[in-house]
Amino acid sequence: MNTRLILFSTIALAMLLASCSHDAKLVPTETRTLQARTAQATERNVPRLIAVRGTIHAQDDAVLSSRAMGPVVRDHVKLGDRVRKGDALIEIEPQMSNGGLAQAQGALAQAQAALSLAERNLKRFESLYEAKACSQLELDMARMQQETAAGAVKQAQGAVAQASAVANESVLRAPFDGVIVEKFVNVGDLVGPGRPVVRIQTKQGRDLHFTVRASDAPQLTLGTPVVCVLDHTQQSVEAVITEIAPSADPMTHSVAVKARLSDIDSLSAGFTATAEIPGGPTTALLIPASAVLKTGGLQLVTTVDESGTARTRAVTVGRVRGNDVEVLSGVQAGEVVVLDRTGVIPEGTRIERMNG
Repeated sequence: MNTRLILFSTIALAMLLASCSHDAKLVPTETRTLQARTAQATERNVPRLIAVRGTIHAQDDAVLSSRAMGPVVRDHVKLGDRVRKGDALIEIEPQMSNGGLAQAQGALAQAQAALSLAERNLKRFESLYEAKACSQLELDMARMQQETAAGAVKQAQGAVAQASAVANESVLRAPFDGVIVEKFVNVGDLVGPGRPVVRIQTKQGRDLHFTVRASDAPQLTLGTPVVCVLDHTQQSVEAVITEIAPSADPMTHSVAVKARLSDIDSLSAGFTATAEIPGGPTTALLIPASAVLKTGGLQLVTTVDESGTARTRAVTVGRVRGNDVEVLSGVQAGEVVVLDRTGVIPEGTRIERMNG
């Protein structure tokens, strides 16, 4: 008997709760009304943007070496030092270079002495020939000796000039105003011709080096403005195309391009950036950027239907163009979108359009 009573009570309670739940669903909820600015999604002709990635380079970038041979005896700079043109950077033991210069100067002195003797000998044979006291062959031999001696002097003078230039490179100097970005030797290291010693970059001028497809190259002209986005900071920097290679690389079918960056104070060579180059015209669906709400990894847009009801949907956006943004999917041309999005608008909210 008690079991039947408990079962009956349980069934009655379940029916009561179901009835209450059913009644709650029938109670209409209050519709909210929100005043908002709106705009219409429109298709417009815009320039097609060619996105390419490049590397920032200093306008002048030199790896210095010396023709002098010997150990480094003095180091005047360290990484990051700013130097002026002509400043001493590295000093190399000059003894070996000075020895070569002394040898060249000695050879020049010998050649000059031989030339002086050959000239006096030539004058003597010219006098003898006029007096018919020597043959034409003897005179020609004397003249040949004088010309050979004169050539030896010129050769010795060249050797002295070369040895002097090498000796002067015992002190490695900055070729332009710049900053030291790399050092390859320390005091005591032996250096020789062709060995890198110091790398210096100018602080004036930054260029973005990149390549474009050969098919896109005809659309580029010198002076074309370019917007560059730095990969490490996402900062936008303006640039102007300054160089375009006259021919394409036969292996990659690409054309090398340089663009001069406007903001050089905050840029360092070696970083990468993405450049957007204007190409031919194309059609894009645009909405104001303020209509897009980014939340939870999604990009949401609220549209207003013909009855004035809000409908929120996820969209895929493309490039930002001024105050507008391209919509790749999720919105159709002619649809009305809500602007100034700061939060999610509940589905079904009545939108009172402030701009008509």
